[in-house]
Amino acid sequence: MRFIYLIVILAFAFFFVTFGVQNSDPIKLRYFGYAYDEIPIYFLVFTFFVIGFVMAALLGAIDKLRMTLRMNKLYRKIDELEQKNLTLMRGSSYQPPPPQSTGMM
Repeated sequence: MRFIYLIVILAFAFFFVTFGVQNSDPIKLRYFGYAYDEIPIYFLVFTFFVIGFVMAALLGAIDKLRMTLRMNKLYRKIDELEQKNLTLMRGSSYQPPPPQSTGMM
């Protein structure tokens, strides 16, 4: 598995290096009066790639946290219902049915 990770990392590194070498032409970027002179094209592309990666990781972490909190809430609810069930079973003369055989004949 480590070998596959190494190959993937080397492929990405090769792509980034060759992309950077072939797209090193400087551009002039303007936005609402701000001017940035001599920014290489690859720098702009890599910057937005990193921003997208960070945003996706952040959204994934937020979603995982939300799911973990929901899961913990449901576990607490299960524990509460099991306790309530045990209390009800102790207070009544209810006998649970015997387990049924599910064997195929």
